[in-house]
Amino acid sequence: MFPVKMLPFRRLPSTTVGQCFTLVRSFTGGITQWAKKAEQLESEEPAAEELPVTFVDDDAESTEARDARIAALRNKSRLLPQHRNMLHGVLPYEQSQSWIHDTVKYKRMMLGRYGIDGSKVDPRVCFPTKKEAYERAEYERVAFPFSLKQMMDANESERKARKAQIEAREAEVARKLEKLDQWTADLNARIAKKEAEARAAKERKDRLVEEVRRHFGFKVDPRDERFQEMLALKEREDRKKVKEAKRKEKEEKMMEKLQKKTAQLEADIEVPSGEKTKQ
Repeated sequence: MFPVKMLPFRRLPSTTVGQCFTLVRSFTGGITQWAKKAEQLESEEPAAEELPVTFVDDDAESTEARDARIAALRNKSRLLPQHRNMLHGVLPYEQSQSWIHDTVKYKRMMLGRYGIDGSKVDPRVCFPTKKEAYERAEYERVAFPFSLKQMMDANESERKARKAQIEAREAEVARKLEKLDQWTADLNARIAKKEAEARAAKERKDRLVEEVRRHFGFKVDPRDERFQEMLALKEREDRKKVKEAKRKEKEEKMMEKLQKKTAQLEADIEVPSGEKTKQ
């Protein structure tokens, strides 16, 4: 005899034992219910609707029921009735299934798609009511207050004004293009004058610096204080000379203008005296 080692007995919790008994009870109960249902199905006789077509008594069912059953057997598409009706061009629903099916928009759509006979819709629904006609007329009056003739006249006036504006713009561009050569010459003249003035100023500055150096008789640093004072003095004298030259030039121009005016007046006086002598 071999020695047998006994394992220690482990006690399970009460909750685990209860769950096991519940699971076993539910499993056995399900098997029992399934067995009862199988016996019930075996004891019942199959209905006429579930029998094949060859076993259905044609005399027992009506023609409409027979046609409906055959149509159901022919339907192999597995489409919903409304979708199959749409596929065959028939009204999807015989009765309203939603509030949308009672709206005027939906009825008008069905009437336009399936016709009067196919849609079973009163065609008067396509015409506006008195309220809708009044609201539409009021909208037209507010949104489009002008008549067709008025809008055409306004469009014609706007077109003429736009055309006149374009023509004026083109004429202005052409006039400016004619003056382009003169403007270019004036611009070049102003640029040349500025350059000449800049060169004259530089030459005058160099001349004054050279005069200051000759005044001292030796080479002096331009940053020297004495050089700067003498240069400022020379610049003041030069500005006075330039101012005097401009004043004389202005006086000469004024004298020339006065002489021209005097000669013009004398000529005007001599002409009437000659006419009187002839008379």
